[in-house]
Amino acid sequence: MSEQLSPRGNALKKLCDSIAEAASSAIRDMVGSQESGLMVRMGADGTPTKSIDRAAESAVLSTLRASGHGFKVLSEEVGEVLIGERPDYFIHLDPLDGTFNAIKGIPFYSVSLYLSKDECHFGYVCDLARGKRYFAEAGRGAYANPGGRLRVSETHEFKDFSISAYTLRPNTARIVGIGDKVRRIRTLGSTSLEMAMVASGKLDAFVDLRGMLRAVDVAAGKLIIEEAGGVVTDAAGRELHLGERMWQRTDLIGSNGLRHQELLGLIGEGGGH
Repeated sequence: MSEQLSPRGNALKKLCDSIAEAASSAIRDMVGSQESGLMVRMGADGTPTKSIDRAAESAVLSTLRASGHGFKVLSEEVGEVLIGERPDYFIHLDPLDGTFNAIKGIPFYSVSLYLSKDECHFGYVCDLARGKRYFAEAGRGAYANPGGRLRVSETHEFKDFSISAYTLRPNTARIVGIGDKVRRIRTLGSTSLEMAMVASGKLDAFVDLRGMLRAVDVAAGKLIIEEAGGVVTDAAGRELHLGERMWQRTDLIGSNGLRHQELLGLIGEGGGH
């Protein structure tokens, strides 16, 4: 499994494992509690930061500071953070993806990290409720621990598709064309984990038409899907270019690639996204 990664990839995976353990430990006793949902400030992304978000983010940043390396971090809650005098990597961080689930005690939430420098790109998502890790290094495949190498599904027909899908009022009709074709739709509440489900072949596609996804939400999941053999675009079929801007927002469709263009054709207009 991890022997398919480069030496640098293995080092990054080890760092991400320690980050996931710290985040899990920091929020374990808060999950499902009333205090976990208390708003502590407005996040850098313009949405409320809850106490459980802050606990997860603080644990991640503390682990990065203790690593001895330098990082430029773009995080959903505090925005841009510089760790060390000279950044070794740029990190897109979502310290707790699935905050509502964690607050309510629904066991589907994660930490998501995307580390990049020059030609090195590494994506990592950890299911914090179960401890399962999903990761990918550009050009070297996608993996789960436990679980081994990841491959997207081979589902060809829409009538057999199982997808995760999101839309937003007043443009909920955008999803109708897809809903009329696929077998089942789920909305699970953690973007990065749902993208990992596509990479694992458990879901055939992930469709988010809210126009609200940010780079920190999807950078890791995008790489994991692509390294598992899938395709990720925006709703117009354009490749996503994820830069260092927190405020970059987008629709996203990730799939096994077998009916991707047809999937895009089923999406209705709306929202100006």
